[in-house]
Amino acid sequence: MKCNVGILRTAKYKNRFNIVLFLLLLLFIAYIAGIYLSSIFFTLGKENSRNYKAEKTAALIMEFTFPNVSASIYPSPSFHTSGGGSGSSFEVKPYFAAMGTYALEKQVGKERYPIGSLNMNHLFFSTSINWSWENGSYNNYLYFYHPDQYASLTTGHTVEISPGWDNLETLPVGTVAELALSFKQTYSIEQVMNMLADYELDIIWYAIATGLEGTSRQTRLSVTDGVWGVNDLSHNMLSENSTLRTDDGSVREEYFLDSMHFLAENESFAKKIYRGDPNDLRLAERSEYLNENGVQVYGVVVTGPTKELLKLRELEYIHSPALGEVRLWNWFSRNFSSQLY
Repeated sequence: MKCNVGILRTAKYKNRFNIVLFLLLLLFIAYIAGIYLSSIFFTLGKENSRNYKAEKTAALIMEFTFPNVSASIYPSPSFHTSGGGSGSSFEVKPYFAAMGTYALEKQVGKERYPIGSLNMNHLFFSTSINWSWENGSYNNYLYFYHPDQYASLTTGHTVEISPGWDNLETLPVGTVAELALSFKQTYSIEQVMNMLADYELDIIWYAIATGLEGTSRQTRLSVTDGVWGVNDLSHNMLSENSTLRTDDGSVREEYFLDSMHFLAENESFAKKIYRGDPNDLRLAERSEYLNENGVQVYGVVVTGPTKELLKLRELEYIHSPALGEVRLWNWFSRNFSSQLY
């Protein structure tokens, strides 16, 4: 009798173990199936897929509306290659969920610095956006004036006195800085390149007229107040133009026009990323203006040695300099560097 009881008990435990093992296997299969369904949901359609459009829209809005800020986002039709560079990641989760974290950085001098991250959480057809900044917030010092605003400011001799030149003058030798400059009229990208070619600096970002600037005569154009422009170089630009030359302004202009057309087709998602008033986007209107009038640059963000930037004061077509971040001297190239995490 005792032998039979032992056999029954062993059989019961073995049966329970098999049930648990079966359930674990079932959960694992369900998890894998969920991942597979999610990957199909977010990448179906390749360049028309939800993930590709979301990543590209986010990358372009960051590049075009944040002067000298870029998001390390590398849009791809496949979730296997989605994500970004260092500090960025994209993770597909089971059953129609995905999460992307993308590093934000800016260039001051010759080095790029992390300033935070953009987080996108996808669930079915909804996407939530969260921002995480290195020091809890982003300090924006850069602003511009459109030539129409400058004409208004100079009427009646009420020109705004900008402290930018004085601030640069007080900075010591051995520092580098970023500086936003406004022009009294508009130029093409190649014209701006030629105008600043004799100075030891890097042009980082071009402020471009999209037809809606200058409507508010006194408001500075900034990241939250209607400034639009394009990086001198970006990953997205290079991925679409593998033979891009550093002095080729026409390719940059074409890239901006094509990208604005893409944003106009994806305005609903662009409104989630844009840090200004979403109702002020009016992307179709801006894109139409650009197609009719071309790319007109009314300002730039430059970076370089502070004393070299101070020399720009001699240029009559520049006004209202806005001093951004200042760093210790890094105006040189390293022959080796690595990062450990």
